[in-house]
Amino acid sequence: MLENVSVVDTMHSVLWRKVYENEIIEHFRGINFVESCLQILVEFCNEKKYQTFLQPNLPLSVLERRSEFEVRAHKTGDVQLSPAVETVLPPPTAGLVTALADVLNNVSAFKSCPVESWNDQGVYRVLLRCASWRCDDNAESNRVRAATCRALEAAATRKCVRASLAATKDCLVNLLHVLTSDEQVDGDETSARAQTFQLFACLLSERSAIDSVWSELRRTSYERSELREREATPFFHLLTRSLESADDELSDAATHCLTQLTKSALNRKHADKSIDVSLADFFNDLRLENEQALKSNRSGAGDADRGDGCQPEYVCEELCKLLIYRVQDIFDKKKCLASQDEAWASVCSCLSHLLSVSSRGRLYGVHRQLPRLLLAAVQAVRDQLSLLGKPVDVIRNANHDPVLQTLYWLLTIMNCLMLECPHAKDSFADNITCSLNKLWPWCMMTEQLRGAILHLLVTFTNECPKAWACMCACVGGRSLMSELCALVGRSSSLLLLSLRILRQCVSHHHCRAIILKSEVLACMGKAWRGAGGAAGAQCAWARLCSALARHPDGGGALLALPALRPAHARLLPALAYAAHHHRAAFLHAPDLLELLSATLLTGNTADVVLAARAVWALAANNHRAKLVLRSAGVTSAVQSAMQRVQRDKAGASSSLQALQLLTYTNSVLQAM
Repeated sequence: MLENVSVVDTMHSVLWRKVYENEIIEHFRGINFVESCLQILVEFCNEKKYQTFLQPNLPLSVLERRSEFEVRAHKTGDVQLSPAVETVLPPPTAGLVTALADVLNNVSAFKSCPVESWNDQGVYRVLLRCASWRCDDNAESNRVRAATCRALEAAATRKCVRASLAATKDCLVNLLHVLTSDEQVDGDETSARAQTFQLFACLLSERSAIDSVWSELRRTSYERSELREREATPFFHLLTRSLESADDELSDAATHCLTQLTKSALNRKHADKSIDVSLADFFNDLRLENEQALKSNRSGAGDADRGDGCQPEYVCEELCKLLIYRVQDIFDKKKCLASQDEAWASVCSCLSHLLSVSSRGRLYGVHRQLPRLLLAAVQAVRDQLSLLGKPVDVIRNANHDPVLQTLYWLLTIMNCLMLECPHAKDSFADNITCSLNKLWPWCMMTEQLRGAILHLLVTFTNECPKAWACMCACVGGRSLMSELCALVGRSSSLLLLSLRILRQCVSHHHCRAIILKSEVLACMGKAWRGAGGAAGAQCAWARLCSALARHPDGGGALLALPALRPAHARLLPALAYAAHHHRAAFLHAPDLLELLSATLLTGNTADVVLAARAVWALAANNHRAKLVLRSAGVTSAVQSAMQRVQRDKAGASSSLQALQLLTYTNSVLQAM
């Protein structure tokens, strides 16, 4: 009964709120609120002065009796008729614009608010122009900027408003100049800076805003450095000071802005969808200003005192240092429950994006002993979870558990720190095995953690022999490689990541032995029998086969697998490698010889090259193999392929290479 009453009260409250919002919107339409706002904002931007003009002084009903009043005025003189009077209208004040911005901010929260219509009328573009307004009274201009940026941020949650604001390059540049021009810091200035950072963070999801902001930052940097070396722009100088600020609002806003700024540099692409690294390189090479560098004393690697000794030379290193300190402070304060701190997720996200975009930042993080800090934090989380018992018995709502949320961000930072950074991988390899093995069951509890640990292992095992040794190390009867092999057969959503990790570890003989003894080959056979599933999965399986076939034991296991017969064209790279190590098994497989012959006759240039490589490996220095290949029709297929490549695609570099290989293979086959 009480539940029904509560539901009714909730529905009544929602209905009342909706009616109330609709009444306000209708009232705004009735009084032409938007048109009045536009007029006020335009006059404010144009700095309109006091003006004298004629204003109607009589209602229309009185004007209709004008002749009657004029007669009475002429006879008695007691009535004076003046249809219009001179009026002096003051210009809009900063307080009025601030109040309008607050109204727009509050109304934007209404579900029925016609934000798209107001955007089409240009309200938000003019409001953005007002945000860069300046006057002699800094406090007044700061209040205007804070209110307008707050209203614009609320409206910019809509895609149309965001795109419209991002396209106004001159307003964004002016706002950037205003943001970096004030040196005096007070309460109003702090709030204005925080709101401006939040607005830029919101707009940096649009390509046009990214181009405008970064081009201005680059132009300012070149001007200041006089084309000799890139020094930090005032914007980055302000950003570092804001991150150090004791004001939580300003520090959080600067963190959010830096996250979006580094994210925009990381995700920038050319028109052909290739990655554009120009912004990342520019950010990576920005040097600290001389005065800022002198004031920024750092501790050496491993020193307990933060204010002693060495100092970074680049902006990315300075920002990395500040974020490392914040992460360390939050974790030291709340330990495994660090995710309960409001700033934890934003600071970790910011540090992750910064490490992803900056190679100098990653090296500086290793120098600052960030791997040791992260490993200690992960070990603390591991010990905390081990006290709770088994995962399924303790955590019923794992997606919202604070300890697991803390673990997720620690794994994410570790992953970003190891991107293309061998020094970081070597630092982690010494002590990461035990923690990851014991945390594996906990990481399998949520989709978020499963993705985090697999992405970490993809980065960790990429061209790192120490990581391969860690993968096959056994801790408590469990190794990461055996767990991955088991995961291949259980999870389809994580199949591509799992196969990539296995492929990267195949070069290690212990890892390869675990793969060949596990159920991975059986899963591979099921995948091929079931047409391989999605095209991406087929390619991933084929690449794993190719990596295994580079080694004698892997090639032999593949050729002995019945499920891979008849052989698929995607297995040509693997067959080309297997032919080098297992000539006898290959020559006794008619289906494989038939695949080579068919590929030479009908395949594209790339497949023809792979088939020719396999034929050459089989025929080289072996008279019996040449006879078998001739009887299977492979020799005539090589000659036909030579003629087809020479006729169809003469002149192309790939075709010339294919023709060269086919000619050499044919000469080997003809030599008896």
